[in-house]
Amino acid sequence: MEKSLYILIALCLVGCTHYVQRKREQAPLKVKTMVVASQTANATSRYIGTIEPAKATPLSLQSAGRVVSIDARNGQRVKAGQTILSIDATQARNALATAEATLRHAQDGYDRVSLVHSKGVVSDQKMVEIESQLAQARSMYEAAKQQLNECTLTAPCDGVLDGLNVEKGQTIIPGTQLCSILDLSGFSVRFTVPEAEANGEWLKAKGIVECPALDTILPIVITEKSVTANVVTHTCEVVARIQGGANILMSGMVGKVQISNHKSEITNPKSNIVIPANCVLLKQEGYTVWVVEQGSAVRRDITVDGYRADGVRVLSGLQAGDTLIIEGYQKLYNDCKVSVEN
Repeated sequence: MEKSLYILIALCLVGCTHYVQRKREQAPLKVKTMVVASQTANATSRYIGTIEPAKATPLSLQSAGRVVSIDARNGQRVKAGQTILSIDATQARNALATAEATLRHAQDGYDRVSLVHSKGVVSDQKMVEIESQLAQARSMYEAAKQQLNECTLTAPCDGVLDGLNVEKGQTIIPGTQLCSILDLSGFSVRFTVPEAEANGEWLKAKGIVECPALDTILPIVITEKSVTANVVTHTCEVVARIQGGANILMSGMVGKVQISNHKSEITNPKSNIVIPANCVLLKQEGYTVWVVEQGSAVRRDITVDGYRADGVRVLSGLQAGDTLIIEGYQKLYNDCKVSVEN
């Protein structure tokens, strides 16, 4: 009797476990979806760029030395020729004084020899030697004068000083950029585009740039496009001039670029479907996505035709109207039931 009771309890437990497992297997998995739609060739393209001044002139010194004075500060408007900083010029002044004395001596020798050379007392060979010494002395003097000038950093043009980060007593390394002079009369936005979108007549394209920090939208005109793609990021650099905003924009701001009339030279009418890149899975056999068919998840093989700023361009495997799973696909398996969350 007791043994029969144990068997009955065991059968009940097995049946309950099987029922729960079957119930769990049949429970639809929650996913989020989107309806695949075709895009026209002139669809708006969006990019993230950086605001920069119309012109930035980097400044450096070609002489090494210790900073003895700083005569300007970042954000200050400077004029052409205005002193920004100076380094210790003691050695340069001494070198100039020596070169000047050498030049005077060479000039004096040349003047005296010239008088007797005209009378035939000094040979032509000796005269050539004296002239060479004078030319060498002049060259040394000009070099010493240039070295002294290099002890003072001056603004080559009008603008706003930026990036100056030195202190008195600091030793300057020749050729190191010390600061920049910014022309803030206008601004540009620099951004990168995928190499697959870099073709076409970019210099005729127009668009807008949105500056989130200022809640401002300004028109732009493309002025430059690199002819070389970056081998690491597979992108191409584009620069656009911003029309207006000189009184409110700042260098380094983020700009959201929208280009609306750029026509690609390789636009493929079959590859006008673009989907989010995060839902494209790479398997050994190629690219796949998950779609919903009659309430179930089905894996679909696709052919990718390139990347855009807003996703992946699909050449085949999807068509307009398909229901694409964009979230929750990590837990799916073929023909499992799904419930769509809005």
